[in-house]
Amino acid sequence: MSGVALVLAGHGSHISANTAGIVWGYVDRLRRIGVADEITACFWKEPPTFSQALVALESTQVVIVPLFTANGYFTSQVIPTEMGLRGTTTRIGDKGLHYTAPIGEHPLLDAVVDQRLSDMAAAHNLTPAQTAVAIIGHGTRRNPQSRAATRRQSQRIAAMGWFAEIVDCYLDDQPDIPSIYRRTRARHIIALPYFLADGSHVRRDLPRALGITGTGGGESVRDRCVYFAEPVGTDESVCDVILALARTSGLPFARQADRGAWDGFPTAGRRDLLAALEQGEMLRFGQICLNRERVWPADNSDNQALHSPSALRSLLRERAFHPLPTRVDLPGGWHVDLARPVDAHAVLETVYPGLVADWSAQRRGALQTESLADIGGRQDGMFNDIQRLPRSVIQRTIHEICGACVRQPTWHGVDGELPCRVACNWWLINARKFEKECA
Repeated sequence: MSGVALVLAGHGSHISANTAGIVWGYVDRLRRIGVADEITACFWKEPPTFSQALVALESTQVVIVPLFTANGYFTSQVIPTEMGLRGTTTRIGDKGLHYTAPIGEHPLLDAVVDQRLSDMAAAHNLTPAQTAVAIIGHGTRRNPQSRAATRRQSQRIAAMGWFAEIVDCYLDDQPDIPSIYRRTRARHIIALPYFLADGSHVRRDLPRALGITGTGGGESVRDRCVYFAEPVGTDESVCDVILALARTSGLPFARQADRGAWDGFPTAGRRDLLAALEQGEMLRFGQICLNRERVWPADNSDNQALHSPSALRSLLRERAFHPLPTRVDLPGGWHVDLARPVDAHAVLETVYPGLVADWSAQRRGALQTESLADIGGRQDGMFNDIQRLPRSVIQRTIHEICGACVRQPTWHGVDGELPCRVACNWWLINARKFEKECA
């Protein structure tokens, strides 16, 4: 098909539903307003991964917006390597890929930062001229550029002369977060996370480094009063920033009339799924059953009706979050009634992102797998040379990780109805853990 796709590339998390959850919230909103034919997300730590995202799309023009606050290690090395990008424009097969700057570097985000600080000062009756501000970024020692966007924000606010003192600090770089207590003198400190997700870093790591609980209000630390703001990425105006970046590709991304709840999904494999539904009363994908009228989990103890991707995703991610959505412990007790048979594909894509595309490709004999050698050859981080794992570690990881997944590791030569074409990040991280245990 022709058409335009929009892909939001985020980090994801192994421990928090919110990190990728906020990205999926942006996807839901952008789908509703109909800015592209296909809209999806991909992540480093959760499916669909960077390397898997493109195979689920049929559009011939794809714009990839990295949802990171800085042009650092992930945006300049990991995402381009995993997605095969060569600069801002790349041609892969029939697809033209357009790669934008990261969201944190767009000037529209300045207004979000300013509003966060203004709201915090007003809510707690703080006098800006007697208040310090700490802009907290992630940073990484692997790429000094990762600090640039956070530092730019601190310099911009300092130039405004709005607050008494402005400093930048980093979770994984220098200057570190505790340094704010010796680098500022004001009695009150507003700590603003320059993060795009309300995940484990924001709710656990940053408060711990600050010496606070992060539950709201002012908290006393070293005779100072610290006010912990919401991260910038939770603001709805971020969608405007995403669209502004997407339009730098030269494609319009115009807002259309509101679409249905299950429109705007990746479409690869959809025709094969609908054809299969026409031939039988019911299909089963892992722990999901579906027919032309309804989708439901195989273990359905009660009958809660869900009506939107966000409601379904919220139930699945928040009830028992796991970074591998295809695990065999899918929460039950729900169903989705289908207004159209085509919506079955969107529901299945919400539960098991990317699965239908691989299932369809295998049925057509077109599934292309990636070996551990493929992954290890392109990686320069912790998964470099992952193919050198001892055979015993590979077998243990397949047994413990793949054995708890509805997909079968086709990438390792294992046949099955629901294929997996490449080892996921959860598999890789556990393989490294098992390797250390055996050392």
